[in-house]
Amino acid sequence: MKNILKTFGLLLLSGTAFVACDDYLDRQPDEQLTPDQIFLKASTTEQYLTNVYAYQPNYSDPSGQTLPWAPCADESSIAYTGRSYTQINYDTWDPSINLQRSYTYNNIYKGIREASYFMQHVYECPEIGDTDKGYMYNEARFLRAYYYSLLMSTFGPVFILGDEPTDYEQEDLNERERDSWEKCVDYVTTELYEASKGLPQEWASAKYGRATKGAALAIRSRVYLYSARKLFNGNDLYKGVIDKYGNPLFPTVYDEKKWETAAQAAKDVIDMNIYGLVGADGTDPYGSLHDLYTTVGPVNSVTEMIFSRIVSAYNWGIAATPRMARSRAYGSFGPTQKLVDAFAMANGRYPITGYTNGDQTQPIIDPESGYSETGFSTFTHPIFGDQLANTFMMYQNREPRFYINVLWSGCVWHSGNVNKGVVQLYTGGNSGYAATQQNYPATGYLAGKFIDHTKDTSTAGDSTSTDVWDFIDWPIIRYAEILLNYVEALNEYDPGNPDILTYLNMVRKRAGVPDIEKVYPEAVGNQKQMRELIRRERMVELCYENHRYFDIRTWMIAETEHGDVYGMNIDATNHNANSAFWKRTLSTRDSGLSANGHRKFSPRGYLFPISQEEMDRTNCTQNYGW
Repeated sequence: MKNILKTFGLLLLSGTAFVACDDYLDRQPDEQLTPDQIFLKASTTEQYLTNVYAYQPNYSDPSGQTLPWAPCADESSIAYTGRSYTQINYDTWDPSINLQRSYTYNNIYKGIREASYFMQHVYECPEIGDTDKGYMYNEARFLRAYYYSLLMSTFGPVFILGDEPTDYEQEDLNERERDSWEKCVDYVTTELYEASKGLPQEWASAKYGRATKGAALAIRSRVYLYSARKLFNGNDLYKGVIDKYGNPLFPTVYDEKKWETAAQAAKDVIDMNIYGLVGADGTDPYGSLHDLYTTVGPVNSVTEMIFSRIVSAYNWGIAATPRMARSRAYGSFGPTQKLVDAFAMANGRYPITGYTNGDQTQPIIDPESGYSETGFSTFTHPIFGDQLANTFMMYQNREPRFYINVLWSGCVWHSGNVNKGVVQLYTGGNSGYAATQQNYPATGYLAGKFIDHTKDTSTAGDSTSTDVWDFIDWPIIRYAEILLNYVEALNEYDPGNPDILTYLNMVRKRAGVPDIEKVYPEAVGNQKQMRELIRRERMVELCYENHRYFDIRTWMIAETEHGDVYGMNIDATNHNANSAFWKRTLSTRDSGLSANGHRKFSPRGYLFPISQEEMDRTNCTQNYGW
């Protein structure tokens, strides 16, 4: 099975170019291909569908080269210089820059175009049976709707091309206008629902990773949830955004019914009864979470990955592996202090409830949590069993997800059967800042998720190597998200519904955290308090998976959350007990900057601007503030 999955994964590695064997699949603008060329053979028809899949963005690369979601979320920071995500974090961009246009707009519309072309012609293939052609048709239909959902998350209302042959790249589109948000939602959710009817519940292992009924319903759940949230549910900011024909592009009135629709969409996935949480009984949260993030396919016959993309572990691996561990490791992607603060204690309480005047150097500590930022002691790492001398109390007695996701200075790096030694993230340390280096974490932490410490990272090859980096099953949407979607939506229109506790506690139990009502009994039925607890659970459970960027924007809390970046003081020259390193410090090298960590956000940043190139071509309505 492993070799089969690797083969399919390789076909999906490219998000911008065709990977088919026949040259005539490379469609050129002046060389339209005829259906009898492409769809005469089963092999080239299947290859064409694989190419439609290949337009999926590469979410597994946190470096910001292709997508800005990871480095522009308040949960993470990168020290790389010269990357365009810096302009988002510090609000210095404008529509003329075409920021990230290829991977957030152009390539997505190309994928939509190719999906439609495939749908129009797949039934012409004489070598494929009707049942399989039906599956393939609905795979392309799913992908087309999924690609639209990605555009909508980034830009809000977009151009819905439907089944018409219009190529979005044509020059004369002056009569076109972006479709309203409600029309986009109706179209995409309908397409996903209809596609779900023609997709299997699961595939044989050789086709693992392809669209299923559950994948279609799960993406539909996410679209409905985003649509119910404040950004797209009658917020005042967008009431004046009127298209060139006088119609509002966004809903102008809040509709509570949207939350009920979102809850039912998530419940539709739950009621399929084919997905679960890996290690749901919570008896071995460390092993379960490790296996979930490093195994391709179901784990112990449990399918948590509803839709995922099999990718090389290389991009994530080099970004999160400390420099000392191997000859080619960039070790620059890590959590912010805010994310470190977000994880619960072992008793299930969240230690940091806020910050005095928003200053992260002054955390407000819950005295019932047992948390302390005073002192150091020897600590046994709960995953590796290392005896870590002089461990800051901040990192002790935290919940299991903390130790899966966060690596702090002083931890031992494990690489297969080899102990690589202590990771040093201070200035002059083996993985810390140096004047000639940008391969260090700006916050003094590294991300641990998706790292398989059973493999020897020191012998990994280049980006084409499949020996050590192997493959990971990158989650596009997994069952834990569906459960969190469900409880969030329920709480907004029916805060007393017992399902909120049932399904929220499923996520906590797998993570080895006590039930929410045992820790916060006062939150039961309290919509406001439960909302904050659900959001906190979402932040820690889904961290690094490209959710946080969109969550803080669709909740419309980015003006307070997308702020200053803090971490440990990486300018210190050692991490001994009581060193200056262990001080909450503004990260002056966030995004590779030399003297700044004050990220900026203005309300225009809730959505990307329509690029000036597109504005010139279509004369469509621009997003608010641009």
